[in-house]
Amino acid sequence: MTLNLRQSASSLRQQCLSYPEVLAQSVGNIAPTVAPAVNVGLVFASAGKGTCLAFLIATIGLVLVSLNIKQFARRSASPGGLYAYIARSLGPTTGVISGFALLLAYLGTASNRPIPHRAMRVWAG
Repeated sequence: MTLNLRQSASSLRQQCLSYPEVLAQSVGNIAPTVAPAVNVGLVFASAGKGTCLAFLIATIGLVLVSLNIKQFARRSASPGGLYAYIARSLGPTTGVISGFALLLAYLGTASNRPIPHRAMRVWAG
């Protein structure tokens, strides 16, 4: 008995990744979002008593973005991620621009090295 399953052009093949590959993708996707949680001390040093408010506003923003991504993911499963969703809805030029913007954001986040307060005082004089 064989099942004849039809796959559309925008669906993903099931059972094609091994556990280590799925784990590596998960860690790669989580890494940019773990940084704010690890840097709570730095946020507190900058925001002081407004730290909770800053995290609350950021959380609300992330929830709104994730709700939009959820709607796109229901309609199209694509390995291209946000680029594919934006290109499909707003056109390929906007998709390319958003892809490069995301790349620059990742590079900016990865290269952000906090400067210790003592070194800042030395520079300030």
